[in-house]
Amino acid sequence: MKKTRSLLLFFLIIPVLLRGETLIAGEKGNGPLIQATTLEGDYQALTCLELMNTPLLQEEDVQKAYENVRCSNVRIQVEGHYGSGSIYKMLGNEIIIVTNRHVLQYFNDDSYVTFFDGRAGSGSLLGNSDTADIGFISIPVLGFSYEELLAYKNVRSSVEAYYDLKENTCFFMVDMATDSRNPVNYTGNILDKSKYLNDFETEMLYGECFAKPGMSGCGIFDAYGNYVGMLAGGTLQNEIAGVPVTMIEEAYQKIVKEKR
Repeated sequence: MKKTRSLLLFFLIIPVLLRGETLIAGEKGNGPLIQATTLEGDYQALTCLELMNTPLLQEEDVQKAYENVRCSNVRIQVEGHYGSGSIYKMLGNEIIIVTNRHVLQYFNDDSYVTFFDGRAGSGSLLGNSDTADIGFISIPVLGFSYEELLAYKNVRSSVEAYYDLKENTCFFMVDMATDSRNPVNYTGNILDKSKYLNDFETEMLYGECFAKPGMSGCGIFDAYGNYVGMLAGGTLQNEIAGVPVTMIEEAYQKIVKEKR
């Protein structure tokens, strides 16, 4: 890929979701028990209802938003190199990770993903976009405990929040790749949410923020916790280029959903 200014290429009946016991409908008081929920039942219900999103703040607060989205960040190890990514969807039998296509360039059977709690898992490449720097990995939930799975969350991708971005809107990114046990939060400002960049040959989210090698694929979040894009590259002058969430959602529909 071309480099610009030292460019560094660095996703009926509904079970009660509370642990405890369920009473027969219509019974009052401590009636006969017909069901006790389990961690597995909770997880399957939450994924079925698409309720595994990171929390969303009502007011802007970068630090609180960072704490809320930490559980969605991952580190991706590929043939001696590493990059970053985000949990894009938590599904009943798999975890869908989104990252950059260039991060997955050498993805193979020895590649693996490290989650925010230090747990690692291997999976398979679902596919890469032909038109944008986007790719997806599938990690089977088999082998994870349901306690672990319930601690992870998928990003709250928001096309609406992306369209609401204005110049100087605050955003943040998380560097988990450098040290997955001690992630670092970097804050920046939007310069242009849709700027044509020759190196990517498309319109990208353009901002001012520090970025390091290995951060390619990490999420770009607004101060409420919305996922609005994904880092694809940066310069030594603290300029960053991100893939807009609109492109990511379109790629997810084509690469993942339409093939299921």
